[in-house]
Amino acid sequence: MNSSSNKPLLELPEVNTWDLDSKVVLITGGASGIGAATARLAASDGASVVVCDVDENNGREIASEIGGRFVSLDVTSAQSWAKAAKDLDQLDIAILNAGVEFRDPADFERTPDNPGDWDLELYERARGVNVDGVAFGLHALVPVFERLGGGSITVTASIAGLIPWSPDPIYSMTKWAAVGLVRAASTSLRRKNIMINAVCPGGVATPMTRVFDGTVPPGMADPSHIATAHLGIATSGHSGRVIKAVAGFPHAAHQFAEVTNTF
Repeated sequence: MNSSSNKPLLELPEVNTWDLDSKVVLITGGASGIGAATARLAASDGASVVVCDVDENNGREIASEIGGRFVSLDVTSAQSWAKAAKDLDQLDIAILNAGVEFRDPADFERTPDNPGDWDLELYERARGVNVDGVAFGLHALVPVFERLGGGSITVTASIAGLIPWSPDPIYSMTKWAAVGLVRAASTSLRRKNIMINAVCPGGVATPMTRVFDGTVPPGMADPSHIATAHLGIATSGHSGRVIKAVAGFPHAAHQFAEVTNTF
């Protein structure tokens, strides 16, 4: 799992197992949506799962359901991250999945077209979870992985991090940042035997997209579809890849323009 591969990657193979027996998988935003689906899938494949979230009630419920462990974690706080990482004596995969939209979570209005009308408290919230939550996660977990000899990190970005998404440009901005961080960090992390990749879902039926009853509306993906992308790329040996996970399509690596000069 930790050996790096530079071979071209077009599609993730469809498999029934990711050989997670005896592995420890940490998942942020694990109390619902994609995080909860990934926690269930990893546990069903034999992993011990650390469910991390600010939602203690649902987080503990998911952890209890799958025989995992719950850790209260505010991904926007470096101190909370340090506390969560302190007692990790084994870690094989970290899935930095916590995310929020910029739109108001109460009334879910469309983002105002005029930046002068933006709610800056919601901006700070979106940036804190979607950008700081990844950067602080790397800051806390990379030393753990390095001490343990390596591992694999995946980040939930978004198709909105690959194309402009005008309904919520702040969300789009934060997900472009996540994609950029994953791609830029891959070179230095590979030297530490740490793989890092991003998963870019399209529309997913989760509470964040206002689907609360477990149904999957047409055109949206079941959260378990995204979970298979996370576990597939996490165990692939590849690094610096950005996987598109869209309903009705196989998981495919986004093909960026080739960069010939690196530092």
